[in-house]
Amino acid sequence: MYLHAGPFAGKIKTVIMQTLRPDILNMRPGCLPQAVADARAALGVNTPDVVLVNDPQRATSTPEVLTAMRGVFDFSSARLLVATGSHRFPDDQRRTFDRKFAGIPFAAWDWHHARRADLTPVGVHNGWRAHPWVADARHILAIGSVEPHYFAGFTGAHKTLTIGCAAYADITRNHEHALSPACRPCRATGTPVHDGIVRMLDQLAANRALAVVNVMQSGGNIIDAAGGAPLSALSALIPKVEAAYLRRLPKPAPSLVVEVAGALACSFYQAEKGIKNSESAVCNGGLIVLKAACSEGIGQDAFVDLLRIASTYAEAVKTVQQRGYRLGDHKAVRLRYLTDPATRNVRVFVVSKGLSKTDAVLLGVSQATSIEDAFQQAGVSLDGAYYVEDAGNTCVEA
Repeated sequence: MYLHAGPFAGKIKTVIMQTLRPDILNMRPGCLPQAVADARAALGVNTPDVVLVNDPQRATSTPEVLTAMRGVFDFSSARLLVATGSHRFPDDQRRTFDRKFAGIPFAAWDWHHARRADLTPVGVHNGWRAHPWVADARHILAIGSVEPHYFAGFTGAHKTLTIGCAAYADITRNHEHALSPACRPCRATGTPVHDGIVRMLDQLAANRALAVVNVMQSGGNIIDAAGGAPLSALSALIPKVEAAYLRRLPKPAPSLVVEVAGALACSFYQAEKGIKNSESAVCNGGLIVLKAACSEGIGQDAFVDLLRIASTYAEAVKTVQQRGYRLGDHKAVRLRYLTDPATRNVRVFVVSKGLSKTDAVLLGVSQATSIEDAFQQAGVSLDGAYYVEDAGNTCVEA
């Protein structure tokens, strides 16, 4: 329970909100060695041509997995590729990340660049382009971590193998489907982003052997793992991820408080994942209060640009239709859909020292000095509200 004793609406009272938080399971003994063995069986050889790993934006315990793999796989002729997707990293951050793998003797090392000139076609009709090491390989091993993802359903090595090493245009084409309200966290099959990733994966697997090790983590600790074919290793962990991170309400809530801390709280663009993870669980006309530091302000230029142009959902949709979709547009469009009185009419307040009044106006949200202040301004009682802890990972649906 979230408890607050203090002045509210001119009176002293104790306020109770039900807290929703992750329910982290105990580590399953022997899960990582078994996952590695299952990946070896799926690959069919112990000498992968290329090994794909997540970039620094995802806190996957990659060094621990690679250490567990060394007695099973021979990496002496393998090339290691950091699957960055559309992300870019400064040299100093790349060097720091590279040091984590310094003791593992790979034949070559590279970081994916989604705009590099020599990306190579994968598949034929409606195919996609990948890093040449991936396109030319016949045995590919990937490491991923499975967590809820607000428009792809779940993360995992199936994304590492596709979005992680794809061309910028292919990533954009896939992520444009995130505009669909059908895309929600912990919802995979039947949603356009996930289905698009599966098509990319099928094209990659047409004449290649693919194997993965997926881990489920709590912080830096691996609590479960699954290995084998990409979608099988994903499916094996989905029920456990849902049990840990998905919370279901009996009916839509009138108000939610979502708290985001850590790396995701650096900007509104990142922290807003806490809203996306739970927005379907608040009723139309309801209230969401986001508590996050946002020390870097709003973040992401394309996201800001669309919000500056379009103050309503209809304007945002029209702008994207006229100029074409850009990465980040889905967040802006869906934020306008959430807050626009003509659509969902959900009021959003932000408790953050990192956002200015100008930022708040641009975002279409209201500022508050505290959670209690947000409810006072909204004229809504705190009693009966839900408090979503670790909202960047906890997902709520009704």
